[in-house]
This record gives sequence, C-alpha cells and structure tokens, in this order.
Amino acid sequence: MRPRIGITSWHYRDDEERWEAVLEGYSRAVLGAGGLPLILPVASAEPALIEAYLETIDGLILTGGADIHPSFYGQTVLERCGEIDEERDRFEMELVRAARNRDLPLLGICRGLQVVNVALGGSLYQDLSYRHETDPAHQSPRERRGEPAHAVAIMEGSRLAQLLGVRELDVTSTHHQIIRDLAPNLTVNAVAPDGVIEGVEGAGRFLLAVHWHPERMVTRHPEQLALFRALVEAAGTAHRH
Repeated sequence: MRPRIGITSWHYRDDEERWEAVLEGYSRAVLGAGGLPLILPVASAEPALIEAYLETIDGLILTGGADIHPSFYGQTVLERCGEIDEERDRFEMELVRAARNRDLPLLGICRGLQVVNVALGGSLYQDLSYRHETDPAHQSPRERRGEPAHAVAIMEGSRLAQLLGVRELDVTSTHHQIIRDLAPNLTVNAVAPDGVIEGVEGAGRFLLAVHWHPERMVTRHPEQLALFRALVEAAGTAHRH
C-alpha cells in the first residue's frame, strides 16, 4: 500500500470564487516517489479537526504560497510584507505542532520551511531587503521559477547531505522572506552564499524543510526526487506502526 501523503493547499481567488489550489508538481513528485498524494483543504485550526486530518495521512508536505502574518512571531506588518492568508496560517501552525507531537514525517517547501520555523518558535525577516547584504537572487522572476538561481552549501553529516549525496547544489529560489531567528530544536542543513538559511531539519522520524522548490526541479534534476522518496519511506514506517 502506498503511504498517504497529505499536501497542504492554498486559497486562490478569481473575480467570483475562492479555490483550494495545489500546483501539480507536488502531487506528481509524491506519486513518482511511491506515495499517494491527498490534498488537504485549509480548515479550522480546531484541535479535533487537526487530529482528524492527521489520522488520515502517514506523512505531510507543507507547500509554498503567501507570507505568514508577522503576529505569529511577535511583529507587526511592515511595508514590504506581501499577501497574507491568516486562516491558512492558523491552520498550518497547528498542523505542524500536532504533526510533531505525533512524530509524523514532514517535508516543508519554501513557505513550508517558514511555517515550520515559526510554528516551532522561530521568526522571519518580512522581506529580503530587511537583512543586510542579502542577495536579491532569492526572489526569482515568475518566468524563471523552475530554473536554478543560486548555489547552496549542504552541511556535512546532515540528513539532507545523506539524502542528496553532495555538499553543494544549485537550486531554485522564489521567496522574499527568510529565517531571522532559528526555532529551538531545528538544525541548519543548507545555506546560500550570502548566509541565508536554505534548509533545516529536526530530530525524530523525519523533519526536513528547504527554501527551494524540489517539485519544480525533479523533471530536469531527478536527484531532487530523493527528498520525496525519503518522506514516503519515513511515512511508510509511520504507517506500519
């Protein structure tokens, strides 16, 4: 049986309606890694509902999307903060904490890395420009979202290094917010040349998050599928227990 991998969605609005959206790259990567993708609509952060969601899955992917409201890390909204969806923020914060309590395998991608960091006690810079000497290459234009934007150095001995088998990697980069204070119990596993944190991991069965978009890279850079395979493998272990 394929391990069930929950994939968080985001709200997309047109002129008349609001949609629950997920880019197909996430589900295709999960299928390619041997998992069964299940889309998780944004819902109430009520504990009973969060637990009901987690009862249905063996692993979790936190996807990209809008900015996190700064109130979740003790700040007010600054001028260069972008679009915010507080309903999604509340839901995903509780989803992360409940998943950690269960030791549920979790992979965070782009915004997902930021959610993990904030949910577990860290903070963010609301825009790249608020951190001195940050390379603007982190915020690639739309037409280059699937192309490598800069290199990352991967920390020796990290889980990420074991999965990818390399110490340096060229990655996509489409974020304008970055980690300021690292959450307790998280460890940095990848950094950009300008010192921006590009990956984190935590203790337990599987907790890994990266700032780049492996789901956009797997077609041309199949080594990126290793992240999804590792999640699915850990989720399979969780399912058997």
